[in-house]
This record gives sequence, structure tokens and C-alpha cells, in this order.
Amino acid sequence: MVDKADEERWLPKILEDNFEKILRVLCFWENDDKRIGIFIRFLHHSIIYICFIWYIIIHTFMPSYLLFLLFYCIAGLIWLQHIIVGGCIFSKIESRLIGDKKSFVDPILDTFHIPITPESTSGIVILGSTLGIFMLSCELMARTINGIRAWFYN
Repeated sequence: MVDKADEERWLPKILEDNFEKILRVLCFWENDDKRIGIFIRFLHHSIIYICFIWYIIIHTFMPSYLLFLLFYCIAGLIWLQHIIVGGCIFSKIESRLIGDKKSFVDPILDTFHIPITPESTSGIVILGSTLGIFMLSCELMARTINGIRAWFYN
């Protein structure tokens, strides 16, 4: 008989395994799991910093609606994978390959004396990404309404 937890986790498991295979193909020169995990962690943190920098650039140097819309779509896909997988797929793969269970959320949980469990770290990641996509959605609606209003009244 199939366990209920395994039955609910089939899609995230397939996504994690296939994404790990893709990352292993991209890291063809390395055979050590720990080094691949460290490279994936570097790639993961780079993507996070690039998104923050891209957001700043969109609002300071290039205030383009289309660039913001592209950023919003990418952020929406990231949020969707957080919801489907129950956390960040990069974090789950790098933790599996490196063998540690550290997360960037651990200091936040420790500050508020919340027990550090996989469920609490995944919950904070999902909550943070949902809050971020909510704020981006508000900005998208405001920009769209302003653009429509400016088009009619100018």
C-alpha cells in the first residue's frame, strides 16, 4: 500500500530528481556530489542577487514597463515552483548533495526562537515568496492603471 505522504509528494520528487539530472549535465566536469552541491549553492545565491539587482535597475536606470513585466513573470514562475515543491528546489537539491540542512532562513527562525525544522524553513520561504509576489502584483496593477489613465487623459 502506498503511504499518504509519498502519494502527495510525487510531483515535487519528480521535479527535484529531473532538475538535479539537468544540473549534473550542466556540471559535467565534476563528479563529486559535494562540489556539485557547492556550485549549485553558488548558482542559487547568484540568481537571488541578480534578481535583487535587476529589480533595482528596473526602478532606477531603466524604468520600463516591459522589463518589469518580464521580471514579474520570472518571479511568478519562481513563486509557483516554491508552492509546488514546498520550498526552493535549488535549496533542496544543494542540501541533498552537500549533506547539510542549512538554510538562509535558519538565522531568522533562531532570532524568534522558532524550532528549526524542514517544515518551518519551507514555510518561511513560501511565506516570503508569496509576500514578494503580492507586492509585485500590487506594483504591476498600479503601473498598469497609471499607464491606462495616462493614455486616456493625455
